[in-house]
Amino acid sequence: MAVRIRLAKFGRKHHPIYRIVVMDAKSPREGRYLDILGTYDPKRKVLINVYPEKVKEWVLKGVELSHRAKAILWNHGILKGVVPEDYEMKRVGDYYVFEKRKSKKSKGGEAA
Repeated sequence: MAVRIRLAKFGRKHHPIYRIVVMDAKSPREGRYLDILGTYDPKRKVLINVYPEKVKEWVLKGVELSHRAKAILWNHGILKGVVPEDYEMKRVGDYYVFEKRKSKKSKGGEAA
């Protein structure tokens, strides 16, 4: 089962509000979600609330991020603060995944 962080729309007519949620990849936009990570208002371009500890927990589990969810979390500084330095972001198809960096081994031993 592929799990993704993406946006789920709710709110009222002419004033959308999006929840940043963790969902199964095959779920519809307003479908069932596993966890709520935060809420975003696109008209004011404001994160209403966000749970960085939940974002970190899911990112370290290897969940995929949609382009829009990644952009919102990155622009508001959430991903910069929760992702450890030894992880890097890779694009896999249309989605992003954080993977542990591979250590670079030096050839020929150590230099004096």
